Amino acid sequence: MKNIKPFSLAFFVSLISLCLAAQSPYQFHSHNDYKQDFPFWKAYIHQAASIEIDILLKNGKLYVAHQEDEIQEEKTLEKLYLKPLSELAQESKLRKLQLLIDVKTEAKPSLDRLLEILRDYPELTNSNKLSVVISGNRPAIEEYQKYPEFIKFDHQNLNNLEQVDLSKIALISLNFKDYSVWNGLGRITTGELKKIEKLIKKAEMVDKPIRFWGSPDTKTTWSRFATMGVDFINTDYPAQASYYLNNLEKNTIITPTSIPVYQPEFPGDFTEKPKNIILMIGDGNGLNQISSGMIANKGELTLTQLKDLGLIKTSSFDDLVTDSAAGGTAIATGKKTNNRAIGTGPNGEILKNLPEILAGNGFLKGIITDDNITGATPSSFYAHVKERDNSHAILKDLRESKIDFFISNGPDDFPVIQDEFVQKRISDFNDFEESTAIYLSETSGKSTSKHEFYFYEYVEKALLNLEAQDKPYFLMIEGAKIDSNGHTNNAKGIVQKVLDFDRTVAEALKVADQNKNTLVVITADHDTSGFGIMQGDLKKGKIEGGFLTKDHTATMVPIFAYGPKSQNFTGVYENHLIFNKILEALELKQ
Repeated sequence: MKNIKPFSLAFFVSLISLCLAAQSPYQFHSHNDYKQDFPFWKAYIHQAASIEIDILLKNGKLYVAHQEDEIQEEKTLEKLYLKPLSELAQESKLRKLQLLIDVKTEAKPSLDRLLEILRDYPELTNSNKLSVVISGNRPAIEEYQKYPEFIKFDHQNLNNLEQVDLSKIALISLNFKDYSVWNGLGRITTGELKKIEKLIKKAEMVDKPIRFWGSPDTKTTWSRFATMGVDFINTDYPAQASYYLNNLEKNTIITPTSIPVYQPEFPGDFTEKPKNIILMIGDGNGLNQISSGMIANKGELTLTQLKDLGLIKTSSFDDLVTDSAAGGTAIATGKKTNNRAIGTGPNGEILKNLPEILAGNGFLKGIITDDNITGATPSSFYAHVKERDNSHAILKDLRESKIDFFISNGPDDFPVIQDEFVQKRISDFNDFEESTAIYLSETSGKSTSKHEFYFYEYVEKALLNLEAQDKPYFLMIEGAKIDSNGHTNNAKGIVQKVLDFDRTVAEALKVADQNKNTLVVITADHDTSGFGIMQGDLKKGKIEGGFLTKDHTATMVPIFAYGPKSQNFTGVYENHLIFNKILEALELKQ
């Protein structure tokens, strides 16, 4: 077998450059770094601001180990740390870093040997990028001044700062367990929190960074320490801490203004047959997404006012985790199908959808989406293709479909249908013509007319027009961008689009209260991203979110209903049964 060459400096530098682009505003300390599978490099490429190593002096060598029986001949301070740092410095790749050297053997001889070794690395001792800080066994405080400028010390007592030459102190390290019994799960008690905050403030007053050793090593702790202002967050997991802290600000949302919440009237008995159906699908809008919007809106949504609700199982015919095509098809046709299939069954057979069934019963049929009209969810209500990316076939089905009108994102992507549909501006949308198409602009979901309409205003306008007709209607409304923000792990985007979708829910409920004959059904095709709420503040509308994946999950999604026969939608059931329940409410057969 050939000898495997060690990773080159160039390889690591390329990794470092990638990490630098996403550097966190919060600093972390790689505790006992020498125990990592890749000492130094793992912490360095993940942007650790401080790296801790234990050293022992034996036979004139400085070994990296916690105690003598752990010493391994090849694991010396020079080999594991000083030589890689030297290479980086010589290549002008060294970034700002604190090297915290925890001395485990007698202080004076160990430091004397350390100074001898460091004199062979002037590129490090003369650099303003590297800070060498001595911890563990240290000389007496009054001897600190005897050591060269490039040597600083770790101080572990906040009660004698007036007796210390602060110019030789690099940071203050305290044992967390001396002040708190918190294990990093749940919440630290108010009394202990105040103790920690007081310590941080005291360190700030002497302009010294602070670190807590022996602290819990959880995401909750990292977040709490970051917001409290702990300068070096202690961790044994540099890769995970780096990723978490890099994304902490992006995943923390504080909503500046709340949206209005509509209070439904719940008029009388909901046992009558509905005349109209409004089916609302929040793409990727799982329970945690709804919860995030509720918390961001300081505890209330229009959606959370509803009383008839259940849970939907979302798996497709061929997979536990559905895509939007199979999820939309199940709701639109009452049949589960393979992922990627739209309006066709597992064997490619044509499945009849709700608009096709309702067309024979005198219904107006419409689709409103902030996605493209060829998106998987809207196309499930008019198209029959085996592959969701077959846009040509989907558009052909749209031209031949039973859909009376649609509102979707702009037509620029669809030149084939530009001249075949009557395009109308929302401000001129006063009646329905055959194959009416209305396009949202492609920027921010607003129209290009003088008045900038938001998505819920399109819904409001469409419902106003539908209410002016003599016919019953079926309207499918999709909020697609909850899903797209889940796929990119954009917590702020998820919250904003949940709130936007909730405003469309309010418009639908207002109409249901006005005419007393409209059934509103609100659900999701699936959950996206496994978005979770880790902590926050209800009074401030603050959320810190986290993500399991950038894909869909198999988690059940909620279903809400309001209006005549809404009570029929409660319980836990499969997604394709929504179709059956809608037809049952209308007293129609498939």
